[in-house]
Amino acid sequence: MENATETYHSSLWEDAGKAAVEYLTSRRISPASIRYSLLGHVGNPYPGHEQYAGRLCIPYVTRSGVVSLRFRTIPPAPGPKYLNVPGDSPRLYNTPALDRDKPFVCITEGEIDCITAVQAGLPAVGVPGVDGWSPWWARCFRGYETVYILCDADDKGQGAQFGAKIAAQVTNSRVVMMPEGHDVNSYVVAEGFAALIEKIGVEL
Repeated sequence: MENATETYHSSLWEDAGKAAVEYLTSRRISPASIRYSLLGHVGNPYPGHEQYAGRLCIPYVTRSGVVSLRFRTIPPAPGPKYLNVPGDSPRLYNTPALDRDKPFVCITEGEIDCITAVQAGLPAVGVPGVDGWSPWWARCFRGYETVYILCDADDKGQGAQFGAKIAAQVTNSRVVMMPEGHDVNSYVVAEGFAALIEKIGVEL
């Protein structure tokens, strides 16, 4: 996975990865965030990765290295929005954020929202999808003054259900709903990073 991550990250900056870079730029994901997150483009798939060709590669990087890969379609390409490596179990995204010396941490739904929050200066981890939360993850958030659960308001109430599920298990949490029609990333695209910080109500 380390080699695949490096190869796909390099591919992102080549001509074949132009559509992926344009998509990320349109979502206000900066080159620095792309490099920090080691985002990639599957231009020349590794054996067994043929079904991910043309997709954005999102590596799950921990202190011990890359532990998983997830693949996102690049609009307007057809197909499922996300594909996982067969047999892989759901994991928290961007767990190094839990090592930051901050009294609070944010939980987002999805990797792009997490990357957006981190780019805003927030310590944040991502849950891989609205149904991706695992109850035993709650122990990771003990000891924080506040855990902000940043919920989408663009999915027919699923975002509120996502927040309520986590809040029931993370007792030091506060649910923050994005404005109607938005997730974290789309809200930043529309209103800017400072608006996200103000919405959450934290000082960096």
